[in-house]
Amino acid sequence: MITKLNHIGLAVENLDNAISTYTKVFGYIATDIRNDQENGMQSDARIMMPNQTWLHLIESRDSNSFVSQYLQKHGEGLEHAALETDDINSEIDHLNSLGVSVYKNQIFETTEGKHAYVLAQDGIGFNVELIQPSKNAFCWDPNKISNPNLKGLQHIGVAVTNVKESTAKFRDLFRIKAGGLRTDQHYGTQLDMMIEPGNDRLWFHLVESTDPENRVTQYMAKHGEGLEHLAIEIDDIRRAIKTVKKAGVPLFMHKIFLDRDDGFEAFVYPEYNHGVTVELIEPYITSRGYRYKCEDF
Repeated sequence: MITKLNHIGLAVENLDNAISTYTKVFGYIATDIRNDQENGMQSDARIMMPNQTWLHLIESRDSNSFVSQYLQKHGEGLEHAALETDDINSEIDHLNSLGVSVYKNQIFETTEGKHAYVLAQDGIGFNVELIQPSKNAFCWDPNKISNPNLKGLQHIGVAVTNVKESTAKFRDLFRIKAGGLRTDQHYGTQLDMMIEPGNDRLWFHLVESTDPENRVTQYMAKHGEGLEHLAIEIDDIRRAIKTVKKAGVPLFMHKIFLDRDDGFEAFVYPEYNHGVTVELIEPYITSRGYRYKCEDF
């Protein structure tokens, strides 16, 4: 059974530059920096999120790796989602029963555990790593969360052609709960749905848009289906924006959106953040996934 989102993999050209960007623009400090992975062909680092997941920044020097192939095709960006399971053999048996094979029909064993990969063309546009951690695996560490204003990775935006079909396929492949269909977003031009992998208040946000000016539509025109943005929940959006502006990075439309259904929102676009759009969101008390505070009672 899938138990949670283990991490989100970000393909970057230069790890040191990416670490610097996340520190300066968002105030998030990377930890566990390694330069000796994959027989010396990979450098990586982690940015801890409070809800038992992390951003995994990866620089690869192996031209055949998934990260390098992604960079060659798309440039920097969100390359894969890693789903943690308590029984990887059961997951593979289930996929095989649906006629879906994992990469090389193989489970890869490392000191971190057992790994298998479902490639983008067999899923809904992005690579999925299945991981069953070993006792020696790297674990999420709340003591490494670097910013008190950071409340969690709220959702991962997934651009899709047909939200109902993609949600059903992802649900069928990985047996994860899906729901929350909305048909009234952005003046009726957007359909979206939630898939919750098991973390505290975190979901994949599958989005279909018919608006040619919509960010998702523009992403689809350039990349096709895939992981389109990260939404990071914060306690105080004004404090977060001060950090962004201090770094000299402009917000999309130079504003905080005050009229959105899910909270106060601001966006840092991919040209300023290694190919990744980041949505900063301070939810309303009525928002889905709202984290109640003492002052609410």
